[in-house]
Amino acid sequence: MGKAKRRSLNNGINDKYPSIKREDALNEVIEKIQNRKEVIDKITLFDFTAEEMLEAGAAYEDVMAFGGLIH
Repeated sequence: MGKAKRRSLNNGINDKYPSIKREDALNEVIEKIQNRKEVIDKITLFDFTAEEMLEAGAAYEDVMAFGGLIH
């Protein structure tokens, strides 16, 4: 792989998640929890547990809807 292609791929990855704190990601997940497809990436990236999500204010039913994705 050439230098330019590698740089382009790395820039694309860094643009998606430039710099996000765990707490900010958790708050964003809780705000957008109804849109499952949008938050699944962040849940798996930060490995949020059901307990963390419930303590942050998510409804029990919403958290349990993710099933085996969270522990």
